[in-house]
Amino acid sequence: MAFCERSPVYGNGEPDVLGITAARYRIEIEIKRSLSDFRADFKKSHRINRKFNLEVHPRQFYYLTPHELVPKIKPLLPSWAGLMQGPTDNYYAIQVVIQAPINDASERLTIRECSRMVKMVNNHAMSVMECYEKAFNRFKDGHWQWQQEDYEI
Repeated sequence: MAFCERSPVYGNGEPDVLGITAARYRIEIEIKRSLSDFRADFKKSHRINRKFNLEVHPRQFYYLTPHELVPKIKPLLPSWAGLMQGPTDNYYAIQVVIQAPINDASERLTIRECSRMVKMVNNHAMSVMECYEKAFNRFKDGHWQWQQEDYEI
């Protein structure tokens, strides 16, 4: 299940990607595009106070970064997080570089909470689709000028 930054807050903060395991535990992935973005994440209150209320934190937590940043981020990675790297020129999938430790205190979601999250994702996907449709219709009706480089397939 994926949430973008503007998604409703769930638990602590606003996750970039939030997954649910078959056993109904949360796995969170925070996407960081730069070293400064990664460092800024540690100034957030829910990261500073992570050791309190471990039950509200996900079962596993990962940072996902471009593969170029992995060597810079590895030494800064906190003990409670794993690390994933984005696709490279030779490999097109996301790879786990460092496995995230298991948070044994993490609460298992109820079926009702899982259902609520599915509804949130569905509502978000529908609103994004509407935004794209409106933008496309404005473009189609001649309100925006065509720029080939912006729409290459």
